[in-house]
Amino acid sequence: PETLAKYQSRYLHILVDEFQDTNLVQYELIKQLGGERHNICVVGDPDQSIYSWRFADLRNILSFEKDYPEAKLVLLEQNYRSTKLILETASHVISANQLRKPKELWTNNEQGELTNVVETYTEQEEAQFVVSEVERLVEQGKAKLGDCAVMYRTNAQSRALEEAFIRYGTPYKLVAGTRFYERREVKDIIAYLRVIQNPHDSVSLLRIINVP
Repeated sequence: PETLAKYQSRYLHILVDEFQDTNLVQYELIKQLGGERHNICVVGDPDQSIYSWRFADLRNILSFEKDYPEAKLVLLEQNYRSTKLILETASHVISANQLRKPKELWTNNEQGELTNVVETYTEQEEAQFVVSEVERLVEQGKAKLGDCAVMYRTNAQSRALEEAFIRYGTPYKLVAGTRFYERREVKDIIAYLRVIQNPHDSVSLLRIINVP
C-alpha cells in the first residue's frame, strides 16, 4: 500500500496511447495507479488491435467505459490520409468484426481509385505482380518510382519482393529495415553453405566459426 500510494501521488495524470494493444496486467497497473482520482486518458482504436499474439487484450478498450462510466468519449472519425474509396473498403471489411465500437470514418479527400483485390498462388507470383504493376504505372506516366510504396506484413516477406525487383532491374529502397541478403542470419547461413561446399573457404569459416 505504501509503494502504491507513493506512485499514485507521483503520477497525478495518466495518458495511455495505443490502448488497444495493452494486456490485462498492464490495464490493472493503470487502474491501480489511477486510484480514486480516475485521471486516466486512453487513446486507441479497437479496429487496429494487432498484438493479441503477445497477449494484448481487446477487452481492455471495450470495457473501459464500463470501468469508468464518467469517462468522456471522443471519436476521431475524420481521416486525413486516405481517399473515400479506401475508407469505404476498410469500413466494409472491418464491419464483420462484432467485437468493436461502431464509428463512421469520413474524409474530405478525393474519391480516389477503386480498390483492387488480386489473388495469387505463391509469394513469387505475388511479388511479380507487384513489380510489374509498379513498372506499368511508371511506363504510363501515372507515377514515378518514388511515388510507389509496397507494404508487407512481416520482414520475411521482403525476400520475394526484393528478388523480383532485382530480376526486373527496378531500383528500390528498403525503409526502416535491412535488405534480406544483408541480414546477419542470412549471411551466416550462406557462409555455412559455402563452407560445406568448400571446406577451404577461410573467409566464410571465420564468419561462422563461433556462430551460434
